[in-house]
Amino acid sequence: MAAGAVRADRSTHDNRGANTRQRLIHSALGVFGEYGFHGASTRMLAERAGANLAAIPYYFGGKEGLYRAAAEFIVEFSRRELQPVIDRAERMAAERKRSRPAASALLEELLERFSSLVIGSPEVDSWAIFIMREQLHPGAAFEILYEGMMKRLLGSASQLLAILLRMRSDDPRLIITTQTVFGQAMMFRSGRAAALRQLGWKEITDDRLKLIQSVVRENLGRITGQIK
Repeated sequence: MAAGAVRADRSTHDNRGANTRQRLIHSALGVFGEYGFHGASTRMLAERAGANLAAIPYYFGGKEGLYRAAAEFIVEFSRRELQPVIDRAERMAAERKRSRPAASALLEELLERFSSLVIGSPEVDSWAIFIMREQLHPGAAFEILYEGMMKRLLGSASQLLAILLRMRSDDPRLIITTQTVFGQAMMFRSGRAAALRQLGWKEITDDRLKLIQSVVRENLGRITGQIK
């Protein structure tokens, strides 16, 4: 076989492998979300992905490897959306002279990106239950999600709030405040059915997302004393 044909054959094989791997990860997000780690079988995972049962040990070493890969996928996806703002927030927190207006603007941007991700991103629909299950029953995937994504997100928001409220970022009251600030957006993910029913909406459109974000900003202004 000519060298060019060998390279083409290898490329086709690699593409098929990458496609199979991605299908397994996406199926894992749904299956583990619905059934949990112990309730999900490798047969369920393979059938949902339309893959051979042997593909799970081949690509991931087994069910636990796929479970961890699903959590890592969420972390990487979220980082692409949130990392630039988190990096800027951490740099601001490290500065000696810190501007409260700049901290306020940065926190608003962080909340806007976060709410766009958890409320407005169609991709999140496929893995929201996975995250919620890990919050209720933390396992190895929760550690990956927390250390890889949640810790820096919540930590950077706490640092910005500490600047605005003139409090220590490790003060329990401030940490609780940070959780409640993010909880405003999370309500429209974890409590979406009730929110839509009360509002009389069938879905959250772009305009409705902007309305939610405007209310979140107003509430943040009241918390930080910028709106009386």
